[in-house]
Amino acid sequence: MAIESLEVLSRSIIITDGVILPLLDARRMEVYSAVFDANYSQIRETKAEIITETSFEDYLAKGKVHFIGNGAEKCKGVITHENAIFYDELYFPSTEKMIPIAIDKHQKNDIEDVAYFEPYYLKDFVVTKPKKKVT
Repeated sequence: MAIESLEVLSRSIIITDGVILPLLDARRMEVYSAVFDANYSQIRETKAEIITETSFEDYLAKGKVHFIGNGAEKCKGVITHENAIFYDELYFPSTEKMIPIAIDKHQKNDIEDVAYFEPYYLKDFVVTKPKKKVT
């Protein structure tokens, strides 16, 4: 069955107000992100985006935004809104947090045929050659 990494990461914390914004580092100032409510329902699709001081301002204006994941470190120095809450200790999706999602999908018979399943990647993998020759 297919389970999104950002959904798993969102379950690393329990909140009562605001939204959870799991972020995975995508190099430079880019992250992969999605937005989840306090019940872990996805309220914004997963996308790759470049972090600026105005990133996520719509959510920050409405209430607390809980930033988690290894991409949150990039946001910490750029996003300074009073509603931004950063969790330093939560960096990667945990298999422990994947279990309830997998059980729910199994009970709903929400499974993929592995013969035809392809992982969903937001960006194509691009191999580049180093600019400097290492000796």
